[in-house]
Amino acid sequence: MALYRSRSSRSRSIALPLSVSLNVLLIAVLLWPGGESSEVAQVAAKAESVEVTEAEKIDGEVEATEAAEAAAPIDDAQDDDHQVTVATIRGSIPQTMAEAAAPFGDNVSATMSRLLVWDLDLRRDLRAGDKVETTWVPGTSDGVVIKALRFHSQKLNRTIEAYRFQAAGDAYPSYWAPDGTEVPHRLRNSPLDEYEQVTSLLRDRPNHHGMDFKVDVGTPITTPFDGVVTRINWNTAGNGNCVEIRHQDGVLAKHLHLSETKVRPGDRVRAGQVIALSGNTGRSTGPHLHYQLNQGSRVIDPIDYHGTDQRTLPESDRAAFEQVVAAAQARLDAHSEP
Repeated sequence: MALYRSRSSRSRSIALPLSVSLNVLLIAVLLWPGGESSEVAQVAAKAESVEVTEAEKIDGEVEATEAAEAAAPIDDAQDDDHQVTVATIRGSIPQTMAEAAAPFGDNVSATMSRLLVWDLDLRRDLRAGDKVETTWVPGTSDGVVIKALRFHSQKLNRTIEAYRFQAAGDAYPSYWAPDGTEVPHRLRNSPLDEYEQVTSLLRDRPNHHGMDFKVDVGTPITTPFDGVVTRINWNTAGNGNCVEIRHQDGVLAKHLHLSETKVRPGDRVRAGQVIALSGNTGRSTGPHLHYQLNQGSRVIDPIDYHGTDQRTLPESDRAAFEQVVAAAQARLDAHSEP
């Protein structure tokens, strides 16, 4: 299991540069299986037609999650399946990738944005002339899996690097910097011990009030803190099976799109107790957990509330990881300009 290095979310630009441009996020919707522009409009129209009370609108939002993007992970791809894209940023990442990685530009740009968002504000920090190098493999339903990424940022005056690697004991691959630090941050006291990736952050798109975790159906979900179950399975048309818990500080934690609930209203729960199994119920386009925090009418960012950690690879994984990095760097170097 990878080791953790604690890092408070408040110490990294207060709430982290997590705002991804709306156009990136709308394009991410296209990554769902069979996604077309017309289908996005149909989803939006359907969401508007669902009648819920004002109190429930915050929970009954369309889950335009990217959770279905990598429906078929491709870690066994042959070398000749790898595509290499080297490009100079002109405008936004989607604009750049639309041409450079055609016909998979939308897919590549959305996946890339999820890796860069932890270090860059993609609306403000991009500079014309920033260079991106990535190797990726195409998947089913026009999805992609990025294998390696190097982004040369003029704003940061450094290169952000991310290499896909599955640590021993982890259920899913993740992305790691060359020094063995995990690129995506993880919530402390997360409701999930294992998940494939965070596909949506609080400020990723308008009217989305939670954090989405892509995870297989049936994965145990635990309550991060002690509390009391206030309700389950409300507004099931939008939320699917769901559990709401009031923590001792008054914060309400909402867990949506579950396959099964394990608690009842009035139950007192302890931190670490399994309260449900993840699923794909309600208005959801792929298996995932929507995790939302509210204090009264105020929406709380889970990253601020929990804080985050960055893991580091254990020494036992370093040799294998370094081989992955060396192979990816050689592939990128072979296609980069001198």
